[in-house]
Amino acid sequence: MRIACLLLFIGFSYSIQAQTVTVGGQCMPSNITLNKITDINGKSAYQGTGTVDGIPGVTVSIYWIGAPDNVWVLDFDGQPYYFDACNTTEPTGTANSSCPWNVVGGTSCTGASALFISGVVTLPAEMVSFSAQKNNNDIDLVWKTASESNNKGFEIQRSIDAVNWKAIGFVNGAGTSSVENTYRFTDKAALAGKNYYRLLQIDFDANRKYSSIVSVDLPKKAYYSIFNNPGNGVFQLRIHTPEKVEFSVLDLSGRRLISQVTGTGVMEIDLSKHPAGTYILHLRRGNDFITEKLIKQ
Repeated sequence: MRIACLLLFIGFSYSIQAQTVTVGGQCMPSNITLNKITDINGKSAYQGTGTVDGIPGVTVSIYWIGAPDNVWVLDFDGQPYYFDACNTTEPTGTANSSCPWNVVGGTSCTGASALFISGVVTLPAEMVSFSAQKNNNDIDLVWKTASESNNKGFEIQRSIDAVNWKAIGFVNGAGTSSVENTYRFTDKAALAGKNYYRLLQIDFDANRKYSSIVSVDLPKKAYYSIFNNPGNGVFQLRIHTPEKVEFSVLDLSGRRLISQVTGTGVMEIDLSKHPAGTYILHLRRGNDFITEKLIKQ
């Protein structure tokens, strides 16, 4: 069989679509995700980058080569290494024994594990946009999808450092949809300072994918001040209003460490006996609820 390398995708500009193929095994030490990039010769083409034969950043592609070969090809940097002669609408996975993937003659790509190709996986949603905007003391999140497949919904996650994340809500998805959908969520317990947000898309088969990260800086309130933050764990909370202020301190697991009511004056918040890290300060004055972060170094 003659297999010609007809296409080279290196440097091709593309936008990620809502389908992926995962490849691995043989000379690929870890799985590599290929995103759909376009249609080639009337069938879908997929591309990604990963480590092959110890070389990082290798372009990996799957696409259909037409007559006279009529085969699906898995190639590395434009050189075909495996082919599948089944004339299917999408590349099949290696689990399909009736459509085997074979080694292209004269090539070498061997390893300890067998070749793995997942076949096409449809992601829960194709994200168009995701934004966050301050709305008084709240933060409004808005995101849009161009299409959805089997999408259960979106878990909204917030962080104060873009490292440690906490789920703060869930919005149901549209299931399967080919039209644009707009979603909204309002964080009514946003933190004073910078708030980071991301979405975790979840489908009904438990496939998951994270969105990009957005952030909003929420100004601090004027009726209080915090000193020695970051610090050694002994913080000062100064209240500038005669109204009663309830405050409490929690660790990141939600465990309440301190809870008090105070008025004008200075209160000491002693976390010196607790481990270094980030703690959450809640303040409530009437219907006004604010969250701050305390950082013990």
